[in-house]
Amino acid sequence: MKRKKAIPLLLSMSMLGALALTGCAGGAKEAASGGNKPDAPNPNAYNNEPVTLTFYSHNAGVLAGPDLEALITKPIQAKYPNITPQLVTGKLDALIAAGEVPDVILTSNYYLLDLLQLGLGSDLNEFIKQEKIDMSKFEPETVNTMKTFSDKGETFGIPYAMNYGLMLYNKDIFDKFAVPHPKDGMTWNQVIDLSRKVTRMDGGTQYVGLDLQSPSILIRPYGLGVVDDKQEKSVLQTDGFKKVLGLYEQNYAIPGSVEPQKKYSYGIDYFLKDQKTAMFPYWLAATTARLPQLQEPGKGFNWDVVSFPSFDDKPGIGREIDFHLAMVTPTSKNKKAAYAAIKTIVSEEAQKAMNRGTRMTVLKDPALKKDVAVDTKLYEGKNLQGIFKVKPAGLPKATKYDVKLYPFLSDAAKSMAYDKTDVNTVLRTADEKANKYIQENK
Repeated sequence: MKRKKAIPLLLSMSMLGALALTGCAGGAKEAASGGNKPDAPNPNAYNNEPVTLTFYSHNAGVLAGPDLEALITKPIQAKYPNITPQLVTGKLDALIAAGEVPDVILTSNYYLLDLLQLGLGSDLNEFIKQEKIDMSKFEPETVNTMKTFSDKGETFGIPYAMNYGLMLYNKDIFDKFAVPHPKDGMTWNQVIDLSRKVTRMDGGTQYVGLDLQSPSILIRPYGLGVVDDKQEKSVLQTDGFKKVLGLYEQNYAIPGSVEPQKKYSYGIDYFLKDQKTAMFPYWLAATTARLPQLQEPGKGFNWDVVSFPSFDDKPGIGREIDFHLAMVTPTSKNKKAAYAAIKTIVSEEAQKAMNRGTRMTVLKDPALKKDVAVDTKLYEGKNLQGIFKVKPAGLPKATKYDVKLYPFLSDAAKSMAYDKTDVNTVLRTADEKANKYIQENK
């Protein structure tokens, strides 16, 4: 599928040029007036005028008013009562076409490149400097990842919430078959060995030991890019991909792990609702959002979490870095208020409060990890602290082809599961499909 040509709808080159000149002129004027001195007033500071600040959630989990209230409105209005945050919904390309681009976009690093290609990013370096935002207090890998989206040192977003990989497991299934529970710090080979012991048919019910889902779940933590960006060529037949897809092949070979021509990947509901999956690699934020359903009568079961497994040649490294960030759009007429809002939500006070709720702090202070989600009481008696025994994996530089080529790897997994096709063959086919797509969409 070709990307929609949304750039012309948003900003013409002349408009972009005008924005750039305005920014340069402001910087020159500030320098001339001694703006680099520590005690100089910040000419771009919000001065408490009434303003409605629009926010758009692009896969950031802010789906309705209560989400915005908890994450944004409450901390901002405590300090700036004249800023009224407003959640904008609808399709982003339709908003762009209508000239209704929001002031602030909340998204994740996974989707940032798409938004930059739509012309929705502005450089926040001057804001960081003027407001003395101490980026060294953030989880280092979030800052490192943001740098990979820049060619000239720009900062296109401010991280405000971390996500973390984990592995859910069903204690009841392990106890039913008298198999030891998973532990923190396991390797994928050890997890697959456990899967063999709990993938069983019992009383007419087929239990699945491990749901590995899409190959991107392991490809990204292993640090594999899908293309050679300079040559614009697929690299899906390298040893790294063979290693990762080999784990899928091992898991599919376990009798009962694949329902012939019907299922080889079962999804989170099969773990939470059907309760027939023993182990399910997942995300902290998504788990927290799903857990309230287990508090309904008759829905609960005996579950727990351990750290996201590691590769045997990458010990102590878990799932890839994943975080939410705030962008200020170039066309926003409320940049001063937007900067004030972002500075507020990354303040220590706001971060500590958010961290105790449904979002994990982006601050690297180890002490804060002990308070993750404590106010929700969703993890009482659970091994939540165990998930932090591994560190997030770094990521290769994102490319415009990543999300387009992942489906070819999903096709490869499906072929291994259903047709028992070997790893080399499925990767060769995926590589051919990928290169064809690249040539057609250069």
